[in-house]
Amino acid sequence: MTHPVTPATFLGLPAAAPDTFSSADVVIFGAPDATPHVPGVASHAARAPLALRESTQQIARDPSRWDFDQDGPLIPEGLRAMDLGDLPTNPATPQENRSLITSTTASILKAGAVPLLLGGDDSVPIPFFGGFEGAAPLTILQIDAHLDWRDERDGLKHTFSSTMRRASEMPWVERIIQVGQRGTGGSRERDLADAQAWGVTLFSAATVRRYGVEPVVDQIPPGSHCIVTLDCDGLDPSVIPAVLIPQPGGLGYLDIVELLHGVTQRARIVGFDLVELVPDADVRGLGVLAASRILCVALGGMARQRSAMRLADP
Repeated sequence: MTHPVTPATFLGLPAAAPDTFSSADVVIFGAPDATPHVPGVASHAARAPLALRESTQQIARDPSRWDFDQDGPLIPEGLRAMDLGDLPTNPATPQENRSLITSTTASILKAGAVPLLLGGDDSVPIPFFGGFEGAAPLTILQIDAHLDWRDERDGLKHTFSSTMRRASEMPWVERIIQVGQRGTGGSRERDLADAQAWGVTLFSAATVRRYGVEPVVDQIPPGSHCIVTLDCDGLDPSVIPAVLIPQPGGLGYLDIVELLHGVTQRARIVGFDLVELVPDADVRGLGVLAASRILCVALGGMARQRSAMRLADP
């Protein structure tokens, strides 16, 4: 089963082709599948890229309208962003999926643009991170209810249980900050010990509730290159109910907005992915709406960074 390229683009942005990447600041692309937890079965989040694009079609009709979450227009002036559509992934070919995600990410980076990935489940970020091989040392900021440090699960090492474990094995990843952990997931005590031994900085959801997001931002080195990877279950299910395993007590929408603004001001965002959105589990479209709004804020932040870079290096 393959997934066709979707006709609508995110926010009505121009459609992309590989030979147009060099004219973009940001290239959006979807990956419905990477490594299914059940071999051969499509991801529970495979429909998310389509749902995210569809959710922005109405607001895309007037991109100059004021966005209070960005304190600016919905699409910042001068934004050079485009949408490649969905990669032709197939749940029956996980290795090929991973290779395609990695090579697409690498080609976007080679062209000088920032890749923004619409997942797919939480196995999708593994090959996404892999596309940054040879880049400057990276800080990964993960927002997630779960630790994702299992070495393997049911004999598989690249599924959604192992995302951050695999990231930690990539030499170009020098710092990992994980935010939003709560409740139970697939990790064991030894997985937590391994994460701490590697040097991960953890901010549980309870910690964020008590101290806010400023301590998280303070852990990001000024001027560093940062990938933000956002699992939708990092937010409270009252904000995004459309997830596979809801956990009460998650971050709020404005926590994420504030966090993204803080990261944008402190570091250079070189990649962004959003995963684990399950449209079939949504309530009145609220989860898809919140997720698409987060993407708008992230896109705006990256656009302003790129604009500042052009001004600094005319």
